[in-house]
Amino acid sequence: MTFYENRELWRPTEEYTNHRIPGMLVTRRGTLLAYCEARCSASDWGRMDILLQRSENHGESFGEPILIARGNERHGTVNNPVMLEDKNGRIHFLYCEDYTVNGGRALRKYSDDDGLSWSEPIEITEYTRPDYRNVLAFGPGHGIVTEDGTLVVPVWMVPRFFEAPLLAHNPSVISTLYSKDNGESWAMGELLETKSDLISPNETVAALTSDGRVYLNIRFRGYCRAKAYSQNGYSDWQDYRPDYSLPDPQCFGSVAAYDDGKHPYTLIFANCADKEKRANVTVRASLDDGESYSVSKLIDGERGGYVELAVDNGAGLIYLLYEDKFGETCHLSRFNYEWIFK
Repeated sequence: MTFYENRELWRPTEEYTNHRIPGMLVTRRGTLLAYCEARCSASDWGRMDILLQRSENHGESFGEPILIARGNERHGTVNNPVMLEDKNGRIHFLYCEDYTVNGGRALRKYSDDDGLSWSEPIEITEYTRPDYRNVLAFGPGHGIVTEDGTLVVPVWMVPRFFEAPLLAHNPSVISTLYSKDNGESWAMGELLETKSDLISPNETVAALTSDGRVYLNIRFRGYCRAKAYSQNGYSDWQDYRPDYSLPDPQCFGSVAAYDDGKHPYTLIFANCADKEKRANVTVRASLDDGESYSVSKLIDGERGGYVELAVDNGAGLIYLLYEDKFGETCHLSRFNYEWIFK
C-alpha cells in the first residue's frame, strides 16, 4: 500500500517573516524533530532565532515551538542548525553566531530527554580552524553517526587565502567536523577544495552507504550536484566529482539512508531538480550507494527552496521538508518507500 501526504508546516507569524534552512532528525525513540532559522527578515545576516518543533506521532501533529537559540543585540544571526544523535541517545545541536566572524562563535548544545530541554551552549570554535578561514557554517540539515560511533557534521568555510571580503560566502571549501568521544571534543577533517570542474563546494549533507562508508552530496557553483566518498567520514576522500545526473539550481538538497530491514538498502535524495529555478522538488532513490539514482518522483512542480530529508525506519516513513519563496512558507511531505517506487 502506498502513502503520501503534503501540508504546510510553517508560515509567517507576527514575530517571524521567514522560516529558513530546515533540518530534521528522527530520534531513537521515534520522535520527529523539525527545526529552522526563524527570521525576522529574509536576510542571511538579519535578526533570527532557531526554533524546534517535536512530533511524537510520526509527523501527524507537532507540539508548540521550542526556542533553542536566540539572536541578540551583539549577534543577531544564529545560523545553520544541525542535529544528530549519538549511540547513547544524546542529541547534539550545532550552530553558529554570525557565521563565526565578528566575535561570533561555533556552539553546541545537547539534549538527554528527546529534545524537550537543552543544555547551555558550549563553545567549539577552537575545533573549526578559526585561524584558517573567515565565515564558517555547518551543514545545514543533519549530521550522521558512523558504525564505530563517530559523529560527522559537514561544514563549509571561506579560507582567508582567497582574500574575499570578511562576510563573503564564497569562494568556499568543505570539510567535516567529527568527534570520536560523543561530542566532548571535535576535529576538522580533510578539506575538499575547489577545482576546475567543481567550483566553491559549499552546503553539504552526508549519509552512510550500505557498506558503512560516508557519502557526501554537495552543492557547488554549477548546475548539478557533486559527490565524494570516505571510509571514515573525515579523510581520504574518493570519487570527488560533479554528479551530472542530478540537476540543481545551486540550492541545498538532502540525502538520507533508508534501512528498514524489509527493503534493499536505499539512499533517498531530494532537491529542486532544475538547473535554473528553485522549483520541481523531486525525490530520488539509489540502490547502489549514490552511484546512480534509478527512480524519481516529483513532489512539487511549482514551489521549492532548501530541501531536507529524514527517515523513520521503524515507522517505514520518509519525511521531506522544503521551503517556498525563501522560507515564506515551508511544507512537509510524508510518504512511504512504496510510494517512491509506485
